[in-house]
Amino acid sequence: MDYVFLIIGSLVIITCFYFIVSPFFSSGEVPAQEVETEGEKLTLEQVYSAVNELEMDFLMKKITAEDFEKLKENYQLLAAEMLKEETQGRKAKHLPESKKKIKDAEAEAEILRELKKLRNQKG
Repeated sequence: MDYVFLIIGSLVIITCFYFIVSPFFSSGEVPAQEVETEGEKLTLEQVYSAVNELEMDFLMKKITAEDFEKLKENYQLLAAEMLKEETQGRKAKHLPESKKKIKDAEAEAEILRELKKLRNQKG
Protein backbone atom coordinates (compact mmCIF):
# COMPACT_ATOMS: atom_id res chain seq x y z
CA MET A 1 0.00 0.00 0.00
CA ASP A 2 2.93 2.34 0.64
CA TYR A 3 4.00 2.00 -3.00
CA VAL A 4 0.61 3.26 -4.23
CA PHE A 5 0.89 6.42 -2.12
CA LEU A 6 4.49 6.86 -3.22
CA ILE A 7 3.54 6.62 -6.92
CA ILE A 8 0.50 8.93 -6.55
CA GLY A 9 2.56 11.47 -4.58
CA SER A 10 5.31 11.37 -7.18
CA LEU A 11 2.79 11.98 -9.98
CA VAL A 12 1.29 14.95 -8.11
CA ILE A 13 4.72 16.47 -7.49
CA ILE A 14 5.82 15.96 -11.11
CA THR A 15 2.56 17.49 -12.39
CA CYS A 16 2.93 20.53 -10.13
CA PHE A 17 6.56 20.95 -11.17
CA TYR A 18 5.54 20.78 -14.84
CA PHE A 19 2.91 23.52 -14.45
CA ILE A 20 5.33 25.72 -12.55
CA VAL A 21 8.26 25.37 -14.97
CA SER A 22 6.47 25.12 -18.35
CA PRO A 23 5.70 28.88 -18.78
CA PHE A 24 9.43 29.64 -18.64
CA PHE A 25 10.15 27.38 -21.61
CA SER A 26 7.18 28.19 -23.83
CA SER A 27 8.11 29.97 -27.07
CA GLY A 28 6.44 31.27 -30.19
CA GLU A 29 4.08 33.55 -28.33
CA VAL A 30 3.75 37.18 -29.35
CA PRO A 31 4.31 39.64 -26.49
CA ALA A 32 1.18 41.40 -25.31
CA GLN A 33 2.59 44.83 -26.16
CA GLU A 34 2.84 44.06 -29.86
CA VAL A 35 -0.71 42.78 -30.22
CA GLU A 36 -3.32 45.50 -30.57
CA THR A 37 -6.85 44.83 -31.62
CA GLU A 38 -9.76 47.20 -31.89
CA GLY A 39 -10.97 46.13 -28.46
CA GLU A 40 -7.67 47.17 -26.90
CA LYS A 41 -7.58 50.70 -28.31
CA LEU A 42 -8.06 53.53 -25.87
CA THR A 43 -11.47 55.06 -25.56
CA LEU A 44 -12.20 58.64 -24.65
CA GLU A 45 -13.58 57.61 -21.26
CA GLN A 46 -10.37 55.71 -20.47
CA VAL A 47 -8.32 58.81 -21.24
CA TYR A 48 -10.56 60.92 -19.00
CA SER A 49 -10.31 58.40 -16.18
CA ALA A 50 -6.52 58.33 -16.58
CA VAL A 51 -6.46 62.12 -16.17
CA ASN A 52 -8.58 61.81 -13.02
CA GLU A 53 -6.24 59.14 -11.62
CA LEU A 54 -3.30 61.36 -12.44
CA GLU A 55 -4.88 64.24 -10.54
CA MET A 56 -5.51 61.98 -7.56
CA ASP A 57 -1.86 60.88 -7.59
CA PHE A 58 -0.74 64.50 -7.70
CA LEU A 59 -3.04 65.50 -4.84
CA MET A 60 -1.72 62.58 -2.79
CA LYS A 61 1.82 63.80 -3.62
CA LYS A 62 2.82 60.59 -5.37
CA ILE A 63 4.17 62.49 -8.40
CA THR A 64 5.89 65.83 -8.84
CA ALA A 65 4.23 68.93 -10.26
CA GLU A 66 6.40 68.80 -13.39
CA ASP A 67 5.49 65.19 -14.13
CA PHE A 68 1.84 65.93 -13.44
CA GLU A 69 1.77 68.83 -15.90
CA LYS A 70 3.56 66.87 -18.63
CA LEU A 71 1.36 63.81 -18.31
CA LYS A 72 -1.83 65.83 -18.04
CA GLU A 73 -0.93 67.77 -21.18
CA ASN A 74 -0.18 64.53 -23.04
CA TYR A 75 -3.51 63.01 -22.02
CA GLN A 76 -5.42 66.15 -22.97
CA LEU A 77 -3.73 66.26 -26.37
CA LEU A 78 -4.62 62.60 -26.87
CA ALA A 79 -8.23 63.31 -25.96
CA ALA A 80 -8.29 66.28 -28.33
CA GLU A 81 -6.96 64.14 -31.17
CA MET A 82 -9.54 61.46 -30.46
CA LEU A 83 -12.38 64.00 -30.46
CA LYS A 84 -11.11 65.54 -33.68
CA GLU A 85 -11.00 62.11 -35.32
CA GLU A 86 -14.56 61.46 -34.18
CA THR A 87 -15.86 64.76 -35.49
CA GLN A 88 -13.98 64.44 -38.76
CA GLY A 89 -15.33 60.93 -39.20
CA ARG A 90 -18.88 62.19 -38.85
CA LYS A 91 -18.58 65.22 -41.06
CA ALA A 92 -17.21 65.81 -44.53
CA LYS A 93 -13.49 66.38 -44.77
CA HIS A 94 -13.77 69.01 -47.50
CA LEU A 95 -14.73 71.99 -45.34
CA PRO A 96 -13.28 75.45 -45.98
CA GLU A 97 -10.42 76.55 -43.71
CA SER A 98 -12.52 78.99 -41.67
CA LYS A 99 -15.07 76.29 -40.89
CA LYS A 100 -12.27 73.91 -39.89
CA LYS A 101 -10.95 76.46 -37.39
CA ILE A 102 -14.42 76.90 -35.96
CA LYS A 103 -14.86 73.14 -35.69
CA ASP A 104 -11.46 72.84 -33.97
CA ALA A 105 -12.48 75.46 -31.43
CA GLU A 106 -15.77 73.63 -30.86
CA ALA A 107 -13.92 70.35 -30.38
CA GLU A 108 -11.61 71.91 -27.80
CA ALA A 109 -14.59 73.40 -25.97
CA GLU A 110 -16.29 70.01 -26.00
CA ILE A 111 -13.15 68.41 -24.53
CA LEU A 112 -13.15 70.90 -21.70
CA ARG A 113 -16.88 70.32 -21.05
CA GLU A 114 -16.37 66.55 -20.99
CA LEU A 115 -13.40 66.86 -18.63
CA LYS A 116 -15.40 69.07 -16.29
CA LYS A 117 -18.34 66.68 -16.40
CA LEU A 118 -16.14 63.67 -15.58
CA ARG A 119 -14.39 65.54 -12.77
CA ASN A 120 -17.75 66.38 -11.25
CA GLN A 121 -18.94 62.77 -11.54
CA LYS A 122 -15.87 61.20 -9.95
CA GLY A 123 -15.43 64.05 -7.72
